[in-house]
Amino acid sequence: MSYQRRPDGSFFDTVTGEILDNNEYQIVAIPRRIKIKEGWFMTFQDSLEVLATDKELSGQTFRVLMLMMSRLDFNNFIGVEQVELAQKLGIHRPDVTLAIRKLVAKGIIEKGPKFGKANTYKLNPLYGWKGRVKNLNEERKKRFSVVDGGKE
Repeated sequence: MSYQRRPDGSFFDTVTGEILDNNEYQIVAIPRRIKIKEGWFMTFQDSLEVLATDKELSGQTFRVLMLMMSRLDFNNFIGVEQVELAQKLGIHRPDVTLAIRKLVAKGIIEKGPKFGKANTYKLNPLYGWKGRVKNLNEERKKRFSVVDGGKE
């Protein structure tokens, strides 16, 4: 259906020619779904506070995390080589290795499967997510268990 407004404020159906009186009909506009073309991911405000207030996450470690998050792929996979991180950040590769170890130890990122010679990582979905919300809920369920009377 396609409608056009007439000078008197009423509408007419451009397909059938039917005139729609304002008193009898109401036109509802439904916006089209916006397709995001830029890189994106969702994050959680509580986790941003955790990251910002963690005194051990400063300087190079925080910069490595931010660059890794900028490379986040669907279902939170991060496939970027340490050499590339070091070059982009202008720091030494051993410093990138130490930063990644710290992020893994804190549970912010997790080791993923190897891809060739390179390691892959995953952002913990408690900090952010890129992908379908359904997949996020499934991923989060894996991390939580119900405690009944102190027993899992």
